[in-house]
Amino acid sequence: MGGAREWARPAAMEYERVHQQYVGGARKLEALINELIGEEEGINYLSATARAKDPESFLAKASKLDSEQPGQPKYGDPLNQITDLVAARVITFLVEAVDRVCEVIEAEFEVVEHTDMGAHTRAQGVFGYASKHYLVRLNAHRRELPEYAVLRNLTMEIQVRTAVQHAWAEFEHDIRYKLDIPADRKPEFDRRFLLAAALMELADNEFTEIDRLYRELAATGIDEPPRDLTPATLITYLTRRYPDAPHAKTNHYAWILDILARLGVTTEEQLTDLLRGIDSAAVQAAMTHRFPAGTVRRLDDDLLAARRTEYVDLFPEEERRQKILRGRLKALARAGLVEP
Repeated sequence: MGGAREWARPAAMEYERVHQQYVGGARKLEALINELIGEEEGINYLSATARAKDPESFLAKASKLDSEQPGQPKYGDPLNQITDLVAARVITFLVEAVDRVCEVIEAEFEVVEHTDMGAHTRAQGVFGYASKHYLVRLNAHRRELPEYAVLRNLTMEIQVRTAVQHAWAEFEHDIRYKLDIPADRKPEFDRRFLLAAALMELADNEFTEIDRLYRELAATGIDEPPRDLTPATLITYLTRRYPDAPHAKTNHYAWILDILARLGVTTEEQLTDLLRGIDSAAVQAAMTHRFPAGTVRRLDDDLLAARRTEYVDLFPEEERRQKILRGRLKALARAGLVEP
C-alpha cells in the first residue's frame, strides 16, 4: 500500500486543491435533486443529500491496488476514474417512492450506469443490500447552463433506498469495514447480517401493506361528518379523493392548507363544494406531468381548474409558480375543461 499511496499522492494533492469546487458541486446536485423530486414531483421522501468526497477518503481510494494485476494501482487516472467524487443519497419511506425517484433520475439525468443491488441479491436467492445505484451525468440541457458549470463534465453517483435499507447498509458498513473480524467469527456475522436483511425486506413489505390498509380505511370514511381541515384530516380527505395517487411530503400538506385558507376553505365540506363538478381524471389527462402526480399536486391542479385565473393570482410574488400555473391553465383550455 505504501508504494501505491506515494504514487497516488500527486492526484490526491490536486484533488485537495480543487476540493471546494466539488463541495460546491455537491450543493448544486443536492438542490437539484430536492427540486426535482420534492418541489416538482411532490414525492414523499425522508431526505436527499449530497457530499463531496473527503480528501483523505480520496487518497485511500486512489491508493487501491488492482486485484487482477498485483502491484499495480487500480486507478491510473484517479481524478477521472473515481466516480463518487460527488455523490448523492435519496432515502424514502416506501419502496414505491424509491421507484418514483428512480423514474425521475432516469428522465432528468444522463445515466451512465445503473445497478439494482436488490435484484442482484434476489437473483442469488439470498437477502442483502437492496439499494439502487446510478452513475449519472447532467443532461445536455443542464450542461449548457452556467449555474451547473462545476458539474458539467462530472460523473456522479446517486443511491436511492428506503429508510429501513439505509439503516441496514450503514450499520453493516460500519461493522464490516471498521472492524477486523477474525476469520473464525466471520460466518456468525454473515448469518446475523443475512437474518437482519430478511427482516429488512419484511419491514419494507409491511410498510407497503400498512399504506395499502390506510388507503382502504380512508376510503371507508365517506359517510363521516365533515370536519375542519388540518394536516391529518386533509391527508385522509385527499387519500379518499385520489386513492391511487402517491402521498406527498408532510410539509406539502401544510403548504396547500395555507392556500386553501386564502381561498376561504377551512372545512372538508367547503372543499367538497369547491371541487364539485371538477373531473379530476380529465384534469390529469390534460396535464403534461411526466410522472404520476401525488395527492397535493392533484389537489393543486383541481383547484386551478375550479378557480382558474383567480387561483393564479393568489401568488403575486411567485413569478415562477405563476408561469407554471398559466402553462397548466392553457393545457386545461386546450382540453376544453376551462374557457380560453
